[in-house]
Amino acid sequence: MTTARDYLFGYDIADDRRRRRALKILRSECFGYQDSVFELNLNKGHAEQLVERLLPYIDPETDKLFYVRLMKYPEPYPWGGWTNSSVCTVCI
Repeated sequence: MTTARDYLFGYDIADDRRRRRALKILRSECFGYQDSVFELNLNKGHAEQLVERLLPYIDPETDKLFYVRLMKYPEPYPWGGWTNSSVCTVCI
């Protein structure tokens, strides 16, 4: 059995109707979102099924869909020249 991990899903869908349908699907699965980026806790198979559910609403000529599995690190990794690691961290 695959353990559930946190994923970020995001989209840029030009058509309002297709965008609303994708939004409805992702809202039903997510535990947090802002605009067109969603945070979900899924196993790999469920993430792939979710992509399959979203693909009918993506026009490859005009739209984008991405998903990224977030990694778990014991310590935040400071990114760039920031000296305050609590301000800018990357845990992807």
